[in-house]
Amino acid sequence: MTDSISPAVHDLIEHRTPRGVVVIAELGVNHDGRLDKALDLVCAASAGGADAVKLQLFEPAELCSARYRRAEVEMLAPLALNERAVREICDAARARALPVFATPFDDTSLARLVELNIPVIKIASGEVTHTPFLDRAARTDRPMILSTGACELADIDRAVATIRDAGCPSLSILHCVSAYPPPDHVMNLRVIELLRARYSRCVIGYSDHTLGDEAAIAAVALGARIIEKHLTLDCAAPGPDHAASADPSQFARLVRSIRRAESMLGSAEKHALPVECAIARSIVAARDLAAGEPLRFSDLAFKRAGDGVRPFDAEQLVGRRLRRPIHRDEQIALSDVSAAG
Repeated sequence: MTDSISPAVHDLIEHRTPRGVVVIAELGVNHDGRLDKALDLVCAASAGGADAVKLQLFEPAELCSARYRRAEVEMLAPLALNERAVREICDAARARALPVFATPFDDTSLARLVELNIPVIKIASGEVTHTPFLDRAARTDRPMILSTGACELADIDRAVATIRDAGCPSLSILHCVSAYPPPDHVMNLRVIELLRARYSRCVIGYSDHTLGDEAAIAAVALGARIIEKHLTLDCAAPGPDHAASADPSQFARLVRSIRRAESMLGSAEKHALPVECAIARSIVAARDLAAGEPLRFSDLAFKRAGDGVRPFDAEQLVGRRLRRPIHRDEQIALSDVSAAG
């Protein structure tokens, strides 16, 4: 499969910095616990141009305390995928050259991830402070992606140290705001710049829960190399994540926008380009000039005339005699004047 997956996601799996932006379609629980919907989401992710899809693997009773969050346990129970369903989803995705990443929330799910040979572990924001689990996940010898919603910088530092100390071969960190959706004024996308500077050995990205494309495009412009976006078949469907997700058409538009932004970012080298208009001024004659006449500065005009001697080289012409007559508005070339004497 690695021969046909996108080069950027191949790099990520192989512990290298992606050569482009990796777009992950987060299926989350938007399959509503149904295999048919999950397979439809895989198809939509493939059609929309995703580089990978991501699942969430969890045992509800291991994730939430029934004593304190019984309603959440009951809400999540029908959304959990059994092992057969996960295998079928993985097979369907791989058939479309889409690697499957997964977020495990407990040791049982982590073991299932390893058994299914899922190549990348995504750590949810809520697990950043769960250092015993981070240690165990890091020891699976897989690349890890760490979301950082609802975290302090000290929490991220601790998590990164735990993961590195346990021998994780490569770590990516995603800026994230754990609200669904978050309001614009709390996005603080400049945190991406902070993360890039503070964790220079890590790939930095962004997990997007906003509505629309703008935040993800801005994140790419700020240097994000991974964009994760929830994908749903219907934003109006009941469930915890549908409303803050992109439907198939929205997701495809997002991917196109990201690819266009990547192309626009280009390189950091500044030079004149062949596609640019000829807007620089050249030196032309301010009046009709006779052969043998010495050029004075007042004989020169500076106008758009295509290629020619630029105004900053005017001193190379002033004081020299013309080798031929020059008509008004005609370019004066260095070859049109005598050698400096």
